[in-house]
Amino acid sequence: MLELKIHPSRDVQPTMTDKPERPATPFLMERLLRESLRTEKAGEIASEEEFIAAVDQEALVDQRKKSLAEDPKEMAQELAYQAYESAESEAALDLVTKALALDSDCVDALTVQAFLSSDDAGALVASLESILTVAENTLGEEFFAEYMGDFWPMVEARPYMRTVKQLAEVLWTVGRRFDAVAHYENLIDLDPEDHMGNASLLLGYYLSMGEIQRSWDLLEEFDDEENTVCAWAWVLIFLVTGDEEAAVDGLKHAMELNPYVAQLIVGLDENPTEEVPPFFTVGSSEEAHYTVQVIGEAWERSGEAQWWLYNVLVDLGLVEVDEEDEGLTPN
Repeated sequence: MLELKIHPSRDVQPTMTDKPERPATPFLMERLLRESLRTEKAGEIASEEEFIAAVDQEALVDQRKKSLAEDPKEMAQELAYQAYESAESEAALDLVTKALALDSDCVDALTVQAFLSSDDAGALVASLESILTVAENTLGEEFFAEYMGDFWPMVEARPYMRTVKQLAEVLWTVGRRFDAVAHYENLIDLDPEDHMGNASLLLGYYLSMGEIQRSWDLLEEFDDEENTVCAWAWVLIFLVTGDEEAAVDGLKHAMELNPYVAQLIVGLDENPTEEVPPFFTVGSSEEAHYTVQVIGEAWERSGEAQWWLYNVLVDLGLVEVDEEDEGLTPN
């Protein structure tokens, strides 16, 4: 089975707070929104936070249970959500089979099925491209024309966006990097406010490809100075462009946001392959691992930047020099 990459920390913009409350599933809000829109209760709400505050969640959940029995397409979507949430591939495949029996064009179900059934990456790419055609036909040309740049509030468009993102990830993995970048750029066009966290992932792609000017432009547009990925990306960009003074200033800010990233970049972390949990908080080691997942390859491309960071850490007393330490190897 090929890996299905729906993951809240990568597929929905991570909520960078220190609050312990986390939804049981990344699809909770989407389920409630779908039901609210079915019953025309959503109204003119500026944000999902306002939506949650304005509706009776318990009543909406009860209403959804009733609507699922009455609406085959909505039941298909619910089964697709459950498939995404399932930890067992056989159970997930059974769920999407049932979903597609109810709605053969259910995009999420088709996508999960493609990951579970494709023999190799080439077959998976072909399947995902075919699914996107189905999704585009279902939404229609008028939908794209009317909502281009405002896709995220249109909850019916989110399965399409998820599949575009899945395809981009697979294309990147198989070496079709320009195609992967094009899909991420499309997602930014569809949702310029970047609710899915695509800007950070596109930034990682740009940097990995050595696209410094594109990386700079993207940071200028999306960096809010509180994003750890962006902060550590700036440090690298300043080093690559020869502005060491700016790199020093950028490093101070990056270390304030998350100092754990530095140990990972220079190869001194004891657990560099730690799995990123679904949700993480600002400044945590989990956030650091997510950051290096995104921009680690770009840092590895520049051995000089890694050594610069290592030496700075030594000068700051954050790393003890050990002749036997083989944590960092110059390129």
